[in-house]
Amino acid sequence: MGHGPSDCRTGSARQPWRRRNKSKGPICLMATLMLAISAAAQLGAPAGGNAAAARSATSTAAVSGPSSISPLLTQIQETARTSSADVSLLNLRKWKVGNDVKNDAITKAEAIQRNLTVAMPSIVSQVQASPDDLAANFKLYRNLGVLYDVMSSLAESAGAFGSKNEFEALAADLNRIDRARHSLGDRLETLASAKDAEILRLRSQLSTARTASAPQPKKIIVDEDVKKPVKKTPKKKPKPAAAPQTQPAQASNPQ
Repeated sequence: MGHGPSDCRTGSARQPWRRRNKSKGPICLMATLMLAISAAAQLGAPAGGNAAAARSATSTAAVSGPSSISPLLTQIQETARTSSADVSLLNLRKWKVGNDVKNDAITKAEAIQRNLTVAMPSIVSQVQASPDDLAANFKLYRNLGVLYDVMSSLAESAGAFGSKNEFEALAADLNRIDRARHSLGDRLETLASAKDAEILRLRSQLSTARTASAPQPKKIIVDEDVKKPVKKTPKKKPKPAAAPQTQPAQASNPQ
């Protein structure tokens, strides 16, 4: 007998859950594939943690970021261990349900286990190495979101077809994952604000430095009181008057 929501505690109420699970098969499968892809992507990213640490080493020293993330990471690690143990205790093959729903639940459980035991520790290590790196923090936040979506679907199936203990254990794990996801989201917002403030400060310093190092333009002083020398126009000399012409004396005729 299922021990999920009240409409699933009687035999007559199980049929709607069964139909809903069948109709959600493609969506659940897509969510499972997303979780598996996320886990595979994280496996290829350990080397990226070193690059993230190198980027953070040069920038986070002057950033007034949020409080320490160590308590939150400890909470996430403990939740991952507890959730992994609870998922491993699910007796999925004995659920009284059709093979399609049962196989879908098994696929989800396997994907969740890979994420909790392989991908999650790798991502947490990257955040520990570079606590104020936005990329590493966001990767952890996104992984928690994907994990929550797939695990909530598995918990729903456990409430309909599993035992009361199975459902309650997964429900408690979901609550812890959700709290960690919201706490990390708040931290991301604070961290992004601190990064923006640091960028604005560096831009202001750069602008001030450029202004100080720019060559000053030469100043030309014009004294309007200084009179310009007046050019004297040379006077034209008068031409000398022409000498009067003398007529030659007429010779006298002899008588």
